[in-house]
Amino acid sequence: MQLKGKKIVLGITGSIAAYKAAILVRLLVKAGAEVQVVMTPSAKEFITPLTLSALSGRPVLCDFFCSGNGVWNSHVELGLWADAMIVAPATASTIGKMAHGIADNLLVTTYLSMKAPVFVAPAMDLDMYSHATTQSNLSILTNNGNYILEPASGELASHLSGKGRMQEPEYILSRLQEYFAGDKALAGRKILITAGPTYEKIDPVRFIGNYSSGKMGFAIANECAMQGAEVTLVAGPVALDTPHPSIKRVDVESAQQMYDASTKIFPQCDAAILCAAVADYSPVAAADKKIKRTADGMTLELKSNPDIAAELGRQKTEKQLLAGFALETNNGEFHAKEKLDKKNLDFIVLNSLEDEGAGFAVDTNKITIIDKEKTSEYPLKSKKDVARDIVSYLKSLFLFLLLFMAVPQTNAQELNATVSLNSSKVQGTNTEVFTVLGDALTEFINNRKWTNYAYEEYERIACNFTFVVDAYSDDGSFTCSLMVQASRPIFGSTYSSTIFKYEDKAINFSYQPYDRLDFNEDNLDNNLTAVIAFYAYIIIGMDMDTMGELGGSEFLNKALNIANNAQMMSDAGWRAGSNENNRYTVIDDYMNGAMEPLRQLMYKYHRLGLDTMFKNADEGRKIITECIAMLKTAYDNRPLAYITKLFTEYKKEELVNVYSNEGGSEEKNSVVEVLYEISPSQSDAWDMIKKSAL
Repeated sequence: MQLKGKKIVLGITGSIAAYKAAILVRLLVKAGAEVQVVMTPSAKEFITPLTLSALSGRPVLCDFFCSGNGVWNSHVELGLWADAMIVAPATASTIGKMAHGIADNLLVTTYLSMKAPVFVAPAMDLDMYSHATTQSNLSILTNNGNYILEPASGELASHLSGKGRMQEPEYILSRLQEYFAGDKALAGRKILITAGPTYEKIDPVRFIGNYSSGKMGFAIANECAMQGAEVTLVAGPVALDTPHPSIKRVDVESAQQMYDASTKIFPQCDAAILCAAVADYSPVAAADKKIKRTADGMTLELKSNPDIAAELGRQKTEKQLLAGFALETNNGEFHAKEKLDKKNLDFIVLNSLEDEGAGFAVDTNKITIIDKEKTSEYPLKSKKDVARDIVSYLKSLFLFLLLFMAVPQTNAQELNATVSLNSSKVQGTNTEVFTVLGDALTEFINNRKWTNYAYEEYERIACNFTFVVDAYSDDGSFTCSLMVQASRPIFGSTYSSTIFKYEDKAINFSYQPYDRLDFNEDNLDNNLTAVIAFYAYIIIGMDMDTMGELGGSEFLNKALNIANNAQMMSDAGWRAGSNENNRYTVIDDYMNGAMEPLRQLMYKYHRLGLDTMFKNADEGRKIITECIAMLKTAYDNRPLAYITKLFTEYKKEELVNVYSNEGGSEEKNSVVEVLYEISPSQSDAWDMIKKSAL
């Protein structure tokens, strides 16, 4: 879904793995991307341009000029056109040319003109890949901001086995999807990162310092910024450029300067990741002139520097996250856990100088992430990939905060409702009453405390109450229709999924301007507020059902009690046993034991399915497929239940998006078969899924 409309340049070089490029083109096109293939001359020895042109739907570019007519293939225009470039497979030769700017073919000149991010998927024999020259060239590409998709291990073209196999097309597609999906995953979050060493002056030319290059912290800052966060990077003295244009960089030198900057910035942040290698000690006094060498030697008196992690841990609120690093030489896990507890960190990243390829002045790292509940070990990876792992861990804790760590705010209740009142059908009457009623309803819905839980502002449930006045009399009697709709965000994306939608066709009530709107569960003397409370409890209950299996029972039962207690009211919309769908049938359908599979799938579909898709589209979609089978069970139990329309009518576009670009034909056809049976009237939507299976 994340690649729809994206423009991708795919560079193909002369490797036996070029056959995989055909599969990659097909996957990209199927995901909705526009693909322009650029080949090196030697790549044509392994796969034909005709094959790639047929798959991409565009002429393949190989040379600077088209033979016969002299038309110039503009690498500059390609660099401006693309949203991303992938070089797959990338041979050792092409990697070397890219690293050193040897622009002797169209692919490398396109790379040098590229304004978009570049992903490189190496493919070569194990000795070529491990050679110091190749590793140096890859380091240059990494430092220049490219994304290296490290090759896998396995049997190679030489029939040897080792690291050098180009990553599979499905993996490359998922990395690209993650990149674009990540654009907004941390949107609105403010994150502090510290990076690099600190230098503690002895005199104007000497200092106490360490070997930290800052690469790990800069990679984390870049990953956070790529995912939409507002990043402040407090950097010690390093020879690195700011990795992302939106990062606010604060340069410091000493531990005291880093302490002052960090303690000032952290209170405005949602999280901090303390990656800097801060000096523990500094000279008691720094000489203002160069200290001359003497035969007697020199004694340097040191004092402790302020502890940044301990101070931020002391300041940290329940709404903030704090992560630290521990670089150890022995007993690493013991010391890391000790630091985690002492400094009130939410998690700590352990790396050890005992592990080859980890620590200072290298482009790789091998980490273990430790929190208060578990320990997670990761293999040796590039620091860019390690940064992705750390940021992914941070996002999982943000989600935990979102669900379980709310702090009360006096003006933040459960619902964030937009209320609109359309009175166009009753022109010529007192229009002031409609304005006053609309304002009163907005205040009643949004400011009433519907539960005993504490909601943060960002946790409030988005919903709409749209009233259409069908009849109004000066005595204050109203007849209205009401459309109620609520949605929940899909974590890590800008997308929201509908959890409830219903049109209440006729509500009768009385209201005079400035009447006080109130609701008493034991005395339903006001039909208007009884209706609002009924839908408020349904929305809250269904939202909680999406967060935990059958999690909203308390509030759904409140709605059911209102419907039961309202049977004697004059409004027919409450009547049990009515032949038409009404308020009673909506809640009775949802809470009926035969419909429990539907309530269970609310959690599975939203929390385990959609929320997973932004980081693992295949895993999330498979769970949603299981939910379609559960929907069929609920439908078979109560085929006339209105609530199944939630999925077959109000989520049809969502389901089309889930399956159009993902999944195999067998899976799609099984889903379509169920959806056709449940809701044949939506056949146009199901046909779109079916066509994508061909």
